[in-house]
This record gives sequence, C-alpha cells and structure tokens, in this order.
Amino acid sequence: MNLLNVAKHLLHLAQTECGSENSATTSDEIFLAERLFEVLKSFKDSYFSELYTYDSLDFDDEWDEMTNEEESDDDNDDYDENQHSDIENRFTLEEMENIIEWVDQHPNAKIATISNRFKKVKYMYYITRFRKYIEDNGTRLEKLKQIKEFMFNEFYQKRTIEKETVHDADLELYAIQKARELNWDTFKANAQNWIESKRPLISKYSSHQILNSDHCSFQQEYIPPRTLSFTGERTTEVAVKKKYNTTHSYTVQPVTSADGHLLDKFLLILQEKENTFGANVQKNLIVPPNVVVKASKSGKSSGEKHHAFLNEVLHPLVGKKFLLFLDSWKT
Repeated sequence: MNLLNVAKHLLHLAQTECGSENSATTSDEIFLAERLFEVLKSFKDSYFSELYTYDSLDFDDEWDEMTNEEESDDDNDDYDENQHSDIENRFTLEEMENIIEWVDQHPNAKIATISNRFKKVKYMYYITRFRKYIEDNGTRLEKLKQIKEFMFNEFYQKRTIEKETVHDADLELYAIQKARELNWDTFKANAQNWIESKRPLISKYSSHQILNSDHCSFQQEYIPPRTLSFTGERTTEVAVKKKYNTTHSYTVQPVTSADGHLLDKFLLILQEKENTFGANVQKNLIVPPNVVVKASKSGKSSGEKHHAFLNEVLHPLVGKKFLLFLDSWKT
C-alpha cells in the first residue's frame, strides 16, 4: 500500500468536501494530522479491511462548556427511574466493558464526549451502573469459566484415561459439583424450561391422569452402547472390569403418576438366549399378578416389548383420558 497515494486522495476528498481556503495551521490540526498518519501507517502492511482503535481527540468547545454548566441539573431533572432500572436490558456486558475500558483510558472525558462516542450513554450515572454490573457479573462469568474448565477436565479424565462412558447427565453433575465448591448455591441444572413449554397441555389433565414411564436397566456392570467422546476420534474404547458382568441383565419399566403414585403393574424383561423362555424356566418361573414378564436376547426392550407394555401393562390401568410422557424410543 502506497501511503502517499492515500494522502493525495485524502487531500482531494477534503478539498472537494470543504473547499481549498488557506489559513494558518493550528496546533490542534497538527496533532490531528499526526494521529491520522499513525492510523494510516497501521494499514500499510495490513490485509484487514477493518480497524478498531480507542484513540480520540478531545478538545474544549462551546458544547462541552454548556454541558458542564447543565450536567448536574440534567442528571437530576431528567432522571427516569424506569430508564435507570432498564440499563442492563439495553446494553450487553461486552458493550459495558468496552465503554468502561474507553472511559478509563480517558479519565477527563466529559459526558458530552462520551455520549458523542457512545450514543446510548446519556448520563454519567450510566458509568457507575456499568462498573457495578461488570463487577457482579464478572464474578459470575469467572465462576462459569471455572465450571467449564472443571467439566472438560473431568470429561478428559473419564474418556482418555479411565475409558469410561460419559453422558449428558454426567456433565450436568460435574457442573453442579463445581458450582457447589464455588459456593454458587443458586446454580441449577433442571428441566424448568421444558416444563413451562408443556404447562398449557398439562393443565388440561388432573395429576392422576398425567403419567410417565421409562426403562430401568440393571446389570452387574452396565456399559451403555454410546458415549460422548472427542470430535474426529476414529476408535472409541471403553474399559470394563469383568466381561462376564456385562452379559446378564434385565429391564424394568414402571409407570408413575404426577400425584406420586406407582401404577399397579410394571413390565419386566429378562435376558434369554432364544428370545423366549425355555420349558424349564417357564415351569419354575414365579410371576406375581402385578408383573408382566417378557424375554429378550439382550434383556432390553424392543418394538415388540413396547407393544406388550402398552397393551398388557398400561391399557388395563388407565381410563379414556390420560397424558403419557415417554422418553424418545427409536423402537
């Protein structure tokens, strides 16, 4: 980039816009030219099309003098309580930090200068509020940063070193654990947003008509078939203590109501090699009246077992009107 060509074109633009009247050069104009030259030099070897700078030129003028005389009156007379309480809603934390950074670099800047640079800043008390908000939320952001670091370290330890499975629920537990260490007692991981979105639907039913059911799988050592891991990982390894402990399992599927009751029947799925009970098992198997027993090779549920749950467990226990919440089942 040829700075001389830029300067020539800048001169042409200035003459076109402001005319070519000759006058003595003032010290302020010399200072301004020096600052502009520094800005131009920063572009010389740059391939970027944007420049962010905090440099400013503050000169006393009639507007500043007028504002100085009226500033204290303006802060009191034009004070709007609603506007004051709504500052946080009109400025992002990043905007506040940028404004405070600039103000700290220009400690003598008056409200007129600040407002000219940051149009939304109307009064000096904004600066005080910004500092308070940054202090409070800066602490919060620092805690969030520590929580995220702790979550990643735990994730790395479990997946890379111990080869254990990790799920979303585990990440939530890591976050809550670290939050408690930081004395952040109000930090929560919950489903409140989901509940609020379903509240209009739930309100149409009484509590005993609102039902929920899910699978509960049991193994001597349960190894889920899926785990979170690192992006791009080609082979995902998971360690088990004893292979034998992973080969025998069973699944229980109960139904609970919103009023805290457990329905009278539940589904029990036992693991059998042939996907059905052998003659000896059927002969010796004791089935209580409140249990529907099925067999599967894996001891887990399937599409067929899901139909058995709906027809043999749920249907006899519910009336014509009920609301059932189920986990996402691909079967």
